[in-house]
Amino acid sequence: MRIVTWLLVIAGLVLVGVGVAAAIGQASSGAQPWGNELSDNFTFVKALPFVLGFGVAVGLLMARTYGAKVRSDGAVRRWSPGTVFGHWVLTLGFVLALPTGMWQYLGGILDVNLPIPLYLFYRVHYIGASIVLFAVAAFVSYLSMTGDRSLLVPRGEWGRHLLGLAYELPPSLRGRYAKLLRIDLRQPRPPAGKFTFYEKVVEFPSWSIVLALITITGLIKAGRYVVPVPGFVLWLASTLHVAAMVIIVIKLLDHLRYTFPRWSLMGAITTTWMKERAPAVGHGAGERGSSAAGIAGGGDT
Repeated sequence: MRIVTWLLVIAGLVLVGVGVAAAIGQASSGAQPWGNELSDNFTFVKALPFVLGFGVAVGLLMARTYGAKVRSDGAVRRWSPGTVFGHWVLTLGFVLALPTGMWQYLGGILDVNLPIPLYLFYRVHYIGASIVLFAVAAFVSYLSMTGDRSLLVPRGEWGRHLLGLAYELPPSLRGRYAKLLRIDLRQPRPPAGKFTFYEKVVEFPSWSIVLALITITGLIKAGRYVVPVPGFVLWLASTLHVAAMVIIVIKLLDHLRYTFPRWSLMGAITTTWMKERAPAVGHGAGERGSSAAGIAGGGDT
């Protein structure tokens, strides 16, 4: 099975190389009088099926690293090597795609021009978007293979999780939150388990929604170069795509706020191992925290 997985990954990589080379060759052949920006558009959209397919193949390989492990010194494997790989690939995609994508809109709104050709912003944005789409496809494949549901609220347990979230909120917000959702704070605080209630109720659902939104709207925007897209649909997709970028920036800032005080989590998303529980900071005691990869692709200890 391992050999088959590696063969699929290698075949996917070869197909990506061939597909991208063919798209670039056609765009730069001179057969069409395209500018740099339009050529990049066609190269990006034609390479997408290969990028997504390669992501699915790599997700199968990532799934091979899934499973709980404990070292002799008592450290536990917080994340699988596949999850860590996907986390940093997704981070790289965000680093490239978010600033360039935001500038495409802010530059026009502010009427400011940088001494850099605009098509280069698009080119870097497309590269970053391709990396994000690859990571998303890999995580979807990874979750399908492993069946990991550790960041989902189990059926019938939303009441317990909403109650637990109340106790993880700052005291200044706890009362308002409880009143809004009619939560009885006289009930005892439930145990959080592997992940905190904040991660399962707030972070994972919001990350899932915003990643799905930016992926779908991005595919619609790219697809207009190969299939007709009604004007209203394109406008709506463009508007939601920008909104998704803004939400991702907010989510990243919130994620850094949540993770940096729990420094052991930063080490875990690099080495996969964590020796002790993260200290109580912010939302509640005994929290073990999460990472962008865990939010996007599920946890695995």
